[in-house]
Amino acid sequence: MTIDRARLKKIDNAQDQTCFGCGATNPIGLHMEFQSDGSRLCSFVTVPAAMAGWDRTVHGGILSTMLDEVMGWTAIHLLKKIAVTRTITVDFLKPVYVGRELVVIGTIAERPSDRQVVVHGEVHMGDTLCTRARGDFATLSAQSAVRLGVMSGDYLERFLPILERTDD
Repeated sequence: MTIDRARLKKIDNAQDQTCFGCGATNPIGLHMEFQSDGSRLCSFVTVPAAMAGWDRTVHGGILSTMLDEVMGWTAIHLLKKIAVTRTITVDFLKPVYVGRELVVIGTIAERPSDRQVVVHGEVHMGDTLCTRARGDFATLSAQSAVRLGVMSGDYLERFLPILERTDD
């Protein structure tokens, strides 16, 4: 899949984030970074051989994690709300290989209510759609996320600037 990278803006993440999917400080994580063109999110990921399933194929759990991550960040960035996964369905269409650059894309599909969003995700290897997903996410205000124990108040303080950004 061809993406015009010049049109994408990098999305900042919280400092010292340890998330397996997007945390820069997680030594064994995917270190996903996200960019947006204003209507979708993209991440360019090369999965290391240590995350293979069969032989040289990316493990299905890793692909599912990448899709969950891009879909969650799509909701967070485009809706300016905390998003937590309720359900995710993944279709594995073609093999995905370690060591190849993958393009992971998230788009908002529908917004059934103020507290729910449906997001679609895709993993492309070159021009081939290899994996796709549909995720149902609950959206929370920052205060609700703390009250429900999704994040601590300290973590919220580091994450709030991400929710408040309006530059794209």
